[in-house]
Amino acid sequence: MRFLIKLFLFPITLALTILVAACRLLCQLSTMALGIVAFVCFAIALGTMVLLQDFPEGLRLMGLAGLISPFGLPLIAAFLVELLGVFNDSLKAI
Repeated sequence: MRFLIKLFLFPITLALTILVAACRLLCQLSTMALGIVAFVCFAIALGTMVLLQDFPEGLRLMGLAGLISPFGLPLIAAFLVELLGVFNDSLKAI
């Protein structure tokens, strides 16, 4: 019976393994790219606050930079991908 369940779950775990690997690669690449964009956005926010004396717009840009920084949305995406990986590992353990 256990063999039949493993045989039934094999295509699902194979697809999940490929999906998790692709998502991990995509998360790494997007984290690097968004880190650079966040730095540029933060520099523009500082310039806006200091040179243009527009503090509300500078704070909005800093909030955007914090959101797209590696500690914002990419961290949430990485957590969800790892959660999917744990689910895949639990399916493999059956």
